[in-house]
Amino acid sequence: MHRSLALLVFFLTLASCLRPYYDSPPCVNVPETWRMDFDEGSTLCNLRWWEQFHDPVLNQLIITALKNNQDLQVAVNRVIEFYDQYRVVSSALLPLVTGTASFNRVENSLVGPIPPTTGVPRITNDYQAFLNLSWELDFWGRVRSASDAAYAQMLSQIEARRAVVVKVVSSVANAYITLRALDGQLEVSKKTLESRIESLNLAQSRFELGETSELEVIQAKAEAEIAIISMIQFQRAIPIQENLISILLGESPRAIERGIAIQAFQYPANIPAGIPSDLLLRRPDILEAEDNLFATNALVSEARALFFPQINLTSMYGSESQKLHNLLISPAEMWQYGITAVQTLFDAGSIYYQFEEAKAVRQEAYFAYYQTILNAFREVEDGLDSYQKDRELVAEHQRQVKILSDYLYLAQLRYNEGEIDYLNVLDAERSLFDAQLALVQAQADSFTSVVGLYSALGGGWVLDADNQALDEVAIKIAENR
Repeated sequence: MHRSLALLVFFLTLASCLRPYYDSPPCVNVPETWRMDFDEGSTLCNLRWWEQFHDPVLNQLIITALKNNQDLQVAVNRVIEFYDQYRVVSSALLPLVTGTASFNRVENSLVGPIPPTTGVPRITNDYQAFLNLSWELDFWGRVRSASDAAYAQMLSQIEARRAVVVKVVSSVANAYITLRALDGQLEVSKKTLESRIESLNLAQSRFELGETSELEVIQAKAEAEIAIISMIQFQRAIPIQENLISILLGESPRAIERGIAIQAFQYPANIPAGIPSDLLLRRPDILEAEDNLFATNALVSEARALFFPQINLTSMYGSESQKLHNLLISPAEMWQYGITAVQTLFDAGSIYYQFEEAKAVRQEAYFAYYQTILNAFREVEDGLDSYQKDRELVAEHQRQVKILSDYLYLAQLRYNEGEIDYLNVLDAERSLFDAQLALVQAQADSFTSVVGLYSALGGGWVLDADNQALDEVAIKIAENR
């Protein structure tokens, strides 16, 4: 008995000391600086950047989306699913203990191969109660590797949830910016229509007085129709955009409250680009890809362990008796323990190809990880360039609108004085109308580039928004109990 216990302790100690084998993670070349010079601070990445637009309605819409967005709810529950899977897999690291109890009443055959002996009842009872233990001694790290893989997959789902948070926040912000841009363009169309109706009335009066031809009246009517068509197009697009925002909020399509005008939005004081290597720790998609790579690496170790014997410790303790009141006494006691080893001798290459498959999956994860990093660098570079150039474009569009406004004023003045014909006024009106619409669109594009840049940079704001979403989920669960 002492030798058996010593042998058991030795095996348990060996099983706890051996660890699975992992390859070193691949190296990734990271640029030292961005192509464009920006503030290298990273503290602002921890702020809720959308609040810098100073639109309280936008702030409330994002809070609502973090609370109710259905895609985010799916991502939250998927993390719970993978956590439960991890617990299931890791439970194999500990012994499995089961209890069995049974009762059987048997009538033995008098003419069977082993008839009952004289004095033994033909009908007997059999009461059993046992505790059974089984435990795979994880010498080769198969179970540990499977557990590590499941844990890494759970972590990847946490990062996937945070990536959904980024998508939800940026989608709501972009959709709202687009809505306010459509509102602004509709307002421009309405004011242009009012101006062209005035021009039409003036042309009609001049025609009735014989000061001009009917051609100018028809031209004025055509220009008014252009403004009406533009106005109807924007009126059609606005409800569609409101429906999109409603769905992002996790609600049925409805009218969306408005905040400040697109022209009143404010730009961030500065953009905290940081250094490129920060991206590897700030972006959820990169961290998700890294967790997936770690998981596939652990699965390679799990597949490698299949080449070695599977060693199991089994034991049983209980009692058996023909009479229930004797079940718990010492003579009814039974026990057994032992160790088994199972080694596959021939499987037509099944284990080998499982191992090769696991290595191929790991290579896929590596290239996906590397591609994710490259895409992240590209998105930040694109965002930095777009942010700078879009603001320059807004300034140029503002100058263009100012120039064309002066052009229209002078054209109308000279037309009223009879120095130029109506075509010059029409040209000025058309150019100003197009420039005003383009200015509103340029302003929307510039703020959209801010959204894209902060989304590409990642940072503490993602964790803050993620925690807020989780708090709302916890409140919902508590309310439903």
